[in-house]
Amino acid sequence: MNVAAEMPGMEPTAEDLVSSALSKFRAGDTVSTRAMLDAIHRSSPSCEDTDDHLVELIVMAAVGKTMGIVFDHRSPDERLSHLS
Repeated sequence: MNVAAEMPGMEPTAEDLVSSALSKFRAGDTVSTRAMLDAIHRSSPSCEDTDDHLVELIVMAAVGKTMGIVFDHRSPDERLSHLS
C-alpha cells in the first residue's frame, strides 16, 4: 500500500518519482539519464531536487534492478567544462 498516493495534496518524493519512471523498464534494460530526468520533470514539474541528485537516485535504483545506464543528461558544453 502506498500511503503517499492516498494522501491528497502530498507531493511524491524524489525516490517515488524515480521508482515510477523506472517501473516502465525491466531488468537488463538500459536507461538514459536524460530520458529519466525528462520523465520525472514531466510527471512532477514542481520537483525541487537537482538533476545531479535525481541522477544519483536513478543510478542507485537502476543498478539495484540490474539495469544499464547511459549518462547522456549533460549538454556537450557541460561535459567539456567538467574535463578542464
